[in-house]
Amino acid sequence: MSRDTLIVIGVVLIVLVVLGSTYLSISRGVAPDLLGESSKTKSASETSGSTTKTSSQKAPFEFSKIFLKTTSFRVTYDLLENLKKGGSVSLYLKGDKRRFDVSRGENQAVIINLPDKTILCTKQEQWQCFEIPTAKPKPSEYEGAPPISDPVSEGKEKFKEPIYNGTRKYAGKTCYCYYVTASENRKISGKDVQGTTTVEICVTSEGIPAYYLNLWKSKDGKTTERYDVVAKTITTTVPDSVFNPPAEPQKLPSS
Repeated sequence: MSRDTLIVIGVVLIVLVVLGSTYLSISRGVAPDLLGESSKTKSASETSGSTTKTSSQKAPFEFSKIFLKTTSFRVTYDLLENLKKGGSVSLYLKGDKRRFDVSRGENQAVIINLPDKTILCTKQEQWQCFEIPTAKPKPSEYEGAPPISDPVSEGKEKFKEPIYNGTRKYAGKTCYCYYVTASENRKISGKDVQGTTTVEICVTSEGIPAYYLNLWKSKDGKTTERYDVVAKTITTTVPDSVFNPPAEPQKLPSS
């Protein structure tokens, strides 16, 4: 294996680790009401849009029946980390093809999921891409890199019995919001800390994911980690050329 190949593989791993929280936040998404902080900061209310209170209102439809009703769309998002803009994300979906574009500062990455392979691309001065012959890479294959998740998987895997949380507007569209919660411990300053994760996804009437928020709050209330992903534009036209990588992919060498 050449030195250049090793360097590029290292760059892919680094970007996956650096952008790990981005993938997790994209794939998870909580209204400020759940934070108990919606009245404390203007940014929180602006981030999550205008919430319609629905504590006793019945959901207009089941999440599983509306989610991905439309299977061809493109959404561009702002990524916020603790209510501060940390980057941008684009998600393209067309049938069984999917593409993620993630930008944080000078770091850029593209992940293209096709039926028979995944293509990972990173950009320094130029784009470099690698091909993996699996639909979704496993974390163990990347020496501790975080799993590559996405809103499509999140909706199918986590939102089995979600709680309806009313409507909000994103990208000019009325969206319907659902959330789930679970106990989760996290490492804080090297110690296991008990807490709760709340995940919310808001979808359009066509089932297009328009908002995500991943909120983890420690049991003692002293630590909060929050990631919002907020739709800026939504379109349903996706050309096939979108799934062409920005550079000719190389195959990762076998171990």
